Amino acid sequence: MFVGRTAELASLRAELRAAGGGSARRAVVEGPEGIGKTALIHHALDGEAGVRVLAVSGEESERELRLGVVRQLMDEAALLDLGTDEPAGGGSGAAGDGTGAADEADPCVAGQAVCDLLARLSALGTLAVVVDDAQWVDRASLRALSYVLRHVRAGRVLLLVACRDLADPWLPDGLRRLLAGDGTLLITLDGLSTGDLAELATDPALTAARRERGAYGSPADAARGALAALRWNGLRPDASWPDVLPPDVLAPDVLRPDVRRPDVRRLEEWRQGVTSAARRLREHTRGNPLHARALLAVLTPAALADPGVRLPAPETYRRPFARRLHACAPATRRLIAACAVLGGSCPLHVAAAVATGIDEPLNTLEEAVTAGLLRELPGRLIDFPEPLARAAAYDGIGAGARARLHLAAARLADDDGAALRHRAAAADGPDEALAEELARFAAKAAQHGLWQEAAAHLDLAAGLSESPARRDELRTAVLEHVLIGGDVIRAAELAAVRNADPRPVRRYVLGRLALAAGRFDEASELLAEAWPHAEPAFAADVAEQLSWLHLVTGNRAEAAGWARLSIEQPIAGPVARPYDVLALGGAPGAGAPPGSLAEAVAHLARDEAGQACAVLKRAVTAAGAAGLPHHRLLATALLSVAEHGLARWDEAVAHAEAALAEASALGQRWLLPWLEAACVAPLAARGEHERALAHATAAGAAARRMRHAAGEHQADLAMALLGAGDVPAPQPGAGDLPAVRLCAGAGGLVPDPRPARIEALVADGRLEEAERALDAYDRDGPGGGRRRQAERIRLAGLLLAARNVPTRAEEAFGRALGLVEACGCPLEEARTLLDLGRLLRRTGRRRAAAERLGAARAIFDRLGARPLAERCAQELEACGLEPPATVRLGLTPQELSTATLVAGGLTNRQIARELLISVKTVEYHIGKIYTKLGIGSRVALAARLAAYGPEVSFPAGEAG
Repeated sequence: MFVGRTAELASLRAELRAAGGGSARRAVVEGPEGIGKTALIHHALDGEAGVRVLAVSGEESERELRLGVVRQLMDEAALLDLGTDEPAGGGSGAAGDGTGAADEADPCVAGQAVCDLLARLSALGTLAVVVDDAQWVDRASLRALSYVLRHVRAGRVLLLVACRDLADPWLPDGLRRLLAGDGTLLITLDGLSTGDLAELATDPALTAARRERGAYGSPADAARGALAALRWNGLRPDASWPDVLPPDVLAPDVLRPDVRRPDVRRLEEWRQGVTSAARRLREHTRGNPLHARALLAVLTPAALADPGVRLPAPETYRRPFARRLHACAPATRRLIAACAVLGGSCPLHVAAAVATGIDEPLNTLEEAVTAGLLRELPGRLIDFPEPLARAAAYDGIGAGARARLHLAAARLADDDGAALRHRAAAADGPDEALAEELARFAAKAAQHGLWQEAAAHLDLAAGLSESPARRDELRTAVLEHVLIGGDVIRAAELAAVRNADPRPVRRYVLGRLALAAGRFDEASELLAEAWPHAEPAFAADVAEQLSWLHLVTGNRAEAAGWARLSIEQPIAGPVARPYDVLALGGAPGAGAPPGSLAEAVAHLARDEAGQACAVLKRAVTAAGAAGLPHHRLLATALLSVAEHGLARWDEAVAHAEAALAEASALGQRWLLPWLEAACVAPLAARGEHERALAHATAAGAAARRMRHAAGEHQADLAMALLGAGDVPAPQPGAGDLPAVRLCAGAGGLVPDPRPARIEALVADGRLEEAERALDAYDRDGPGGGRRRQAERIRLAGLLLAARNVPTRAEEAFGRALGLVEACGCPLEEARTLLDLGRLLRRTGRRRAAAERLGAARAIFDRLGARPLAERCAQELEACGLEPPATVRLGLTPQELSTATLVAGGLTNRQIARELLISVKTVEYHIGKIYTKLGIGSRVALAARLAAYGPEVSFPAGEAG
């Protein structure tokens, strides 16, 4: 099964087509062993009609066989030429055409013989000549190949060379220069991507190999491994499902109970698991397809995805590594073993102390580096060249030696956690005392926000515990810590492992997992079961999770009630944030801690975007330090809202899309509708309507799949903001909570779409509807500060202007400008200037209009508000006081005159005479023109002006 390499395949096939046109071509493919050079070449050549292939390769054991590869080539050519299975005149007879006695022949003579042969064969059709593993080809054949590459210039020939590294000193200098030259296509292969590896996992041959080896340790493993039977690009109806999927993945079809189909929710979880496995596989193998395929044949996706499982080196890597290792001195082997036990990058003196018996560490290190087994880093640190090398070295240490090395490392460790991990690795059976030490260390790590590190130590403690009940309790704690640390995908893998822990805390943890994964019905059932039996230590956490659950499912009153109940608990949850639930639900409560999301939402409600931005930056940092990705992602989304309010749209887009990508990678599905919606407003402000619409559509789709009412409300607001949907009704209130649209400033992530809707109604001439909408906005819109007051006055001014009451409209715009200038809101200021400029132009005051419109355009240009800047340009053109080209090009009248004459072919001196200015002034204008237009030549300037056609003209008399 061949995956990936789309661009490389296209390049090779393009070269092949060019060769077929009669122009001899050459290409080289380089990359480390197993990277897929041979597979790429053969896949590119396979299936090409009318192409004949001569393929030879070097062999390490035949590297000293003079002209051995030339003889291979002649023999293959004879078979190809004669169309028979036996070469004419015996195995090496063809070489006699030009090489004579091969051992004595000159490489140039041999090369000429190859050239003559290729000329004859290419006359019959397109010919591809492949020399694989050039690093193992004998020197005489390499010199003959250099001769061929220099002399084959015409003919339907593609010469392809594959080698591990063009810098290999074994390759002659002349050959290296030819292969690296301008006339050669160079393809350097890197590892496969995560997506490519996920697709590779679907190879049925690998699935069958795992089953034959009995690699599935449990039905759950088999279920996860069944993903290999599914194409990565989505499910298609397939009658073979019952043959390739385990029974617990299938469910009866609603309409046809006799037909069993995959359960969509489980398949989605397994897809996430495979993505995790592919990501880890790429880190371990660096995407090398040979070694990745070897591991996929023996390990299940569950094992690959589990960070608690140490990944081995496959046999394809271990054998050559072992040969190089055993060729080293005993001291070198001990140093490598110590480095493997220490876990990679470590000081040389520490590795030497763990290894013991190394008298000359630098000489020992030099041998290891020369053999390619270790690498030296700055600061006298040492490490393995790649993760597989460390795995191969560790796998090669015997159990007893490994335990002794781990104990030695524990004694030398200057970190308690590292010492405990080494002691655990050296343990030969259950050790309750060590297990309790690990658990105590995990508790300290969790206090510092190191949730994943704490989970790793708890997992080691569980493995050392002799009591099954205690093991299950510890594994519940592992699950909770992994989940709080944000990795929902890993947590789902852990939850699938059988656990008999009967305590209510496990139901709470599973309910928390279900909520994060977007399974709200399941979360409701589990958290409701946990609450009546919740102990004081986790009661606040259960109540807080129930408040989040009710918030996302649209019951704001219940969400507020559970949040307040969480606040009232005697022991505060270490990760609970109930005040944030109240704020995001539009019911902020008194007593919110400083630096919380609740404080930031309060600032946004008062139009204090700058203060909100400062608070949220601190909140993002604090959540990161506490190891709480879900809180950090929400804070980042709100930060993008604050940045949108400050018209920092590039930063807002970057933050919102980064949070969205991270939430997807972690499996935090419950956040996705909110984060998708947060991307919409800043993209729309920059004029990227299609991207904004894609995010709004994705928000709605994700929300509907999960029945995420809060997310669906944000998605509807986003669609209304883009003019692609109606403004949604307010979310219902209850008790002390009024009905409210949860827009930005009221706990939401999308600006209120009603101002844009009112503007659209005015533009369409639907003035009665616009007035009713404005009245409603005044009645129940968010309070806010001066910016929102200015916005409402500006909208009233728009309505007055449309009703032909210009004096009152101008007064309204003046009041709005006074408010926005006082509060420092450049976007609303520019909007008001634009609307005022339009009014002035339509009442005949064109110069005053141009002044306001020019000021508005300058602000819009500075902010990057392309759609609004274009509207200003159109209004300025309609004023008739400025040539259209100067508006479009951003040039002054003098600069446009100069640019027009430059494009007409005049010299600087001629332009100076034409415009009655000095040559230095002309040069100055040209420099400014080039900078403004982002060009660097007169030709480019002429092309740019030509694009505007007849618009690039200047009224007579204004050029001077």
